[in-house]
Amino acid sequence: MTGKTESRANNVGTESIGVGRFSGDAMSAPTVGVLPTAPQILCAFQGRRFLDRELLRSAHALAELHARRAQIRDAFLVAEIDCRRVELVDDINDWISQEVPQHRQGASLHTESLGSVVDRMARSWVDANQAIDVDGPRSDSTHKHWYHLAELVDGYTDLVTDVAGGRRRLPEK
Repeated sequence: MTGKTESRANNVGTESIGVGRFSGDAMSAPTVGVLPTAPQILCAFQGRRFLDRELLRSAHALAELHARRAQIRDAFLVAEIDCRRVELVDDINDWISQEVPQHRQGASLHTESLGSVVDRMARSWVDANQAIDVDGPRSDSTHKHWYHLAELVDGYTDLVTDVAGGRRRLPEK
């Protein structure tokens, strides 16, 4: 996972041009039920296009917003970006509630919505990439950021596996 993403700013969002972080195999990896895998989420952050996957389009938009948010200092624009992030998190949660059956009997409740998990992953992904640009690939700071992202990826994988298997359920919002 060592490439860079170049961005051209446009008002609140950005247009990203992903530069080879993942092989095409990650795109053909099976989903967990209807939920995308962590590699698919990471590819979406990078800018891979998913014409038929609303959740992945929202994940990409979240990564763009986090990248844009890190570049600006205007409080009004930060608030506007944060409002758009909330909308995207809600879009993901709405999609989940329509597409993923919730197993209420015996399934423990997860404390965070899947939209919030994807939003945290997007922020961590942006932070990890910026650490490479600022501190270089071998710095302790860069390692810390990529390690944190790896922990979130593991947590996401465990969560979607448990949700698909009926062992865990997601909060309604």
